[in-house]
Amino acid sequence: MPREELKVSIIVKGNKILLGVQATDCDPKMTTLQGNLQTALVRIPSFIEEANREWDASPHNPRSTVPEPIMPVMTATPSASKVSAVKPGQPAQQNFF
Repeated sequence: MPREELKVSIIVKGNKILLGVQATDCDPKMTTLQGNLQTALVRIPSFIEEANREWDASPHNPRSTVPEPIMPVMTATPSASKVSAVKPGQPAQQNFF
């Protein structure tokens, strides 16, 4: 089903092209191509048709199922609680340059 409003983005860098299309209430679709601006312009109609078919089936990409990272348990050690004193005449942080 064609969408009423579409946003088409074309980024050309050298002979590489990023072609993107977005519709209201749908996740954007993107692809990369080799060529020039003329290559991108020729590809737009078929790319929009593909995007419309995908949006008809599922307007949003599936949610990520990446597991939450496991945070390591930090334990205090006697040496971690010591604070080193800065000697007079020395900078608080060592210069490396």
